[in-house]
Amino acid sequence: MVKVTRQRIALLLLFAVLILTVQASLPQKAHAQSNVYVASLNQDIDPGAQDFVVSSINDATSSGIHNFILIINTNGGAGVNMENIISAIASYEGAGNHFTTLIAPGSAHAFSAGAYIAEVSTNITMVPSTVIGSATPIVSGIPTGQENTTFTKDINAFTQYMVSITPGYRNATATALMVTGGRSYSCQTYTSCYARQQHVVDVVLNVSSTQDALATMGAAGAPIHTPGITSTFLSIISDPNLDSILFLAGTFAILADLYHPTLIFTVVGAAAIALSLLGLGVFGAPFVSIVLMLIGAIFIFLELKTHHGVSAIAGVIIFIVGFLLIFSLPSSAPSPASAPSASGTFNAAGPLTYAILGILGAGGVLGSIYLYKVRETLMKIPLAQNPKAIIGKQGRLTTDLKAGEVATANIGSEDFSVTGSTDMPKGTLVKVKDIKGLRLIVEKEEN
Repeated sequence: MVKVTRQRIALLLLFAVLILTVQASLPQKAHAQSNVYVASLNQDIDPGAQDFVVSSINDATSSGIHNFILIINTNGGAGVNMENIISAIASYEGAGNHFTTLIAPGSAHAFSAGAYIAEVSTNITMVPSTVIGSATPIVSGIPTGQENTTFTKDINAFTQYMVSITPGYRNATATALMVTGGRSYSCQTYTSCYARQQHVVDVVLNVSSTQDALATMGAAGAPIHTPGITSTFLSIISDPNLDSILFLAGTFAILADLYHPTLIFTVVGAAAIALSLLGLGVFGAPFVSIVLMLIGAIFIFLELKTHHGVSAIAGVIIFIVGFLLIFSLPSSAPSPASAPSASGTFNAAGPLTYAILGILGAGGVLGSIYLYKVRETLMKIPLAQNPKAIIGKQGRLTTDLKAGEVATANIGSEDFSVTGSTDMPKGTLVKVKDIKGLRLIVEKEEN
């Protein structure tokens, strides 16, 4: 029978994490149809969305497919990922291919980053009860005192970017208003479609479902490709809210394991920290934010030396400051050369982020108190074997003892190395006077 130990369990957990990581990194090649490639994007624009759309376009290109339909429903997302998707679409169209963005089914929308992606398409098709627009970016990294000037400059940059990608057969003035005024264009019905009337989209279909829309567009029966394991993994791990939880939870797991070792918590904690750092890198978090979060972790680990909770609480505060800077400093991810020089995104820190920060802060304080209580309890537990307890016990020499040299004595049914200041023959009754290193100091015991 195989003995189950903590070390074996920890190794199995580590092996499972490695298997999942390798599997997530494997390319998920979609199976393209012969004359049209259909991909469905129903999520925020993030690294996972970029990976999915770009890899799908590459798959269509390598398969010789010249017609691509992207079904989109998004609230927006990261500007850098949006720009990389736009570059991939532009390259596909530049090779003589046709790219269509389909905003479907009813109630779907292409907001913010999704509006830019739609406008760069060769064709934009909508179904009733859908919306496009509201593409004003959230600009980060503005120097103090330059808010108005920098914001105006960045809005102008994104406005010109929107105009530059809008084809001449659409209304560039109307698409510019998506950026400068946050304008949205709805399509309530087939006969009353404001987006089509303003020429920001090209076609309105008198259907409501995605499948009916594809049938009308000549893509009936075409497989609809969705994000695979790699894209889904990137979307999950690039969420800074999740990364912050993984980072801090991993730090406290390792710290707790140092107080009462199990090895399992250390392996799980290290894996959580590694995943969070990977996610922050994928997300393009500013370097200074990651450094501050690491400094916060160092302060938390200093709690092993200080033992009063202040170091851990200070570490949590430094960590939270670094986390907040993710949403206020420019991204470290490179942008395409054709993108505006401004650093923009289309997502900001929302109520969920601040709720998570509150939970992390409270958890950090409670965790510090918990570790302090654990140490306090451990200090009160008497030692299982107290070396000093042998002092005063009696025994007999089993070998002759020369003054200052080492002999052997049987004390409490165990043999010990002993020394003394006088000569004593074998069999002498002795008493333990003190302990010096690994030797007992004995003296002759009078009967």
